[in-house]
Amino acid sequence: MYKKHKENPEVYTVERLAKEYRIMRQRVHAILWLKEIEEEEEKKLGRPLDDSVEILLDTLPEYFISHDREFHVAALPYKPDFKVMPEGWDGTTRDPDEVHYELSMKEDEKLYQEFVQRMNFNKMKMANQVKVHKYSRRRPSDGWNFMVEKLGPRGKRGNGGGWKFMSQADGSSRPLNEYEKMFVKRETPRRRRKIVP
Repeated sequence: MYKKHKENPEVYTVERLAKEYRIMRQRVHAILWLKEIEEEEEKKLGRPLDDSVEILLDTLPEYFISHDREFHVAALPYKPDFKVMPEGWDGTTRDPDEVHYELSMKEDEKLYQEFVQRMNFNKMKMANQVKVHKYSRRRPSDGWNFMVEKLGPRGKRGNGGGWKFMSQADGSSRPLNEYEKMFVKRETPRRRRKIVP
């Protein structure tokens, strides 16, 4: 999987690899990232890593459960749903399996987007681009930069009309960069019901 993606990433995308190996896109992302880390470690050490576990998995596949046709299935509430139908209703309803499939696909896309967002954040942490240590958060010599949120015309925040910008130590301001937008997006609450993966 990793060799295919590395040789031709435009053809062997995450979506295509997920369909080919019949696993979820999240698992493909995790496998590709793991192989990237292993390749970097091999370059640092100058020798291949221990692959005894992979050899064991290949030689004794009957002792391990392999993932086949892995996909997310939405959990539906098991209670009656009574509705008052409009006049002129012909008595036909949508297929419950079709509704269940559409709901599963919507939830799967939400879970996938959240997984990619968290994985990219973890990649930045491993690359020391996210400051997590208290000594790395000391006051800069030229002062702090603060994120300011200006309220909208009706005193609303966020999507209700407000916008955010950075106020710099010298008194000037600038729009948020991609790094800062990522943190704002991570702090935004997700107003949705709990999805059980």
